[in-house]
Amino acid sequence: MSEFRKDPVSDHWVILAPNRALRPEQFAAEAGRRALKRCPFCRGHESDTPEAVATYGDRGQAGDGGQWQVRVVPNLYPALTRHDQLPATAPSLYEVGIGYGVHEVIIEAPDHVLSFGELDDLQAELVFVAFRDRLRRLRANPQIAYGQLFKNSGPAAGASLEHTHSQLIGTPIVPTQIQAELSRAQTYFERHGRCVFCEMMDVESSSGARIVAENEAFLAFCPFASQFPYEVWVLPRKHHCSFDMAEDGETRDLARLVRDLVRGVEVVLHDPAFNFLIHTSPFRLSPVSYFHWHLEFFPRLTNTAGFEWGAGDYINTVSPEDAAGKLRASCNVT
Repeated sequence: MSEFRKDPVSDHWVILAPNRALRPEQFAAEAGRRALKRCPFCRGHESDTPEAVATYGDRGQAGDGGQWQVRVVPNLYPALTRHDQLPATAPSLYEVGIGYGVHEVIIEAPDHVLSFGELDDLQAELVFVAFRDRLRRLRANPQIAYGQLFKNSGPAAGASLEHTHSQLIGTPIVPTQIQAELSRAQTYFERHGRCVFCEMMDVESSSGARIVAENEAFLAFCPFASQFPYEVWVLPRKHHCSFDMAEDGETRDLARLVRDLVRGVEVVLHDPAFNFLIHTSPFRLSPVSYFHWHLEFFPRLTNTAGFEWGAGDYINTVSPEDAAGKLRASCNVT
């Protein structure tokens, strides 16, 4: 059984999930070589995973045996699982809670596709529709406070299977990083009367030096104080704090921009491992003017070393201006 534990010094929650160590490893140890194993995410192997909780883009026969394009299943090795009892913290130095939550896998293609960048327009759009819909489903669960969408691509980014997929973890607590972002955004709003994310977009649009790609609904740029080389943030031009409130046209535009961003990064940086994640507002927080949902993308080009672990601050060897300039020509997003 999983367990929440809270560190009394950093105030961070940690999820202890020993069963995650049992996950199958599809990547061979030697760089550039793949272990050839039966892929549980390919169409025809549906029995290798738990029963789907949702499918998208079905063509012909419905259900797991049909011609699905995107399939959502419970994670076979979940970090958190459903229980009748909610996590309850103990009034002591060390706070502990039952590992209650939801952990799902979004399988992004029925064929053995290795990169999100290989998806066509419809497949990419269906992935982001699934993201939005599954968050909406979690919001309806009064025991879940937050839903974290994330993608690990490549072993260096934490992926154990190569078939392109993303994950969603719903937790009964608001993660520490999200609490910190909310607090800083609220402080900025109280001091300046404006959303800090909207302010960032105005500055980046005016400068242009760090813009990577844009379309009618979204702006992608390398943050002024990027923590990682070639880090990119994608923000909706329309202010909203919750990703799951995105309209169909917005999910379409976002999906295509992110797909083209992945393609550009893979060309410029020669197929690096990468992560992307969506930061959205907690489910029980009313719509607020100070927070703005956004997607953060970062290739895994460097390792976190002693200074970063010790200080909590980062050393970045590539300026965001140089990174944006190199990515801009490869993304071709308008």
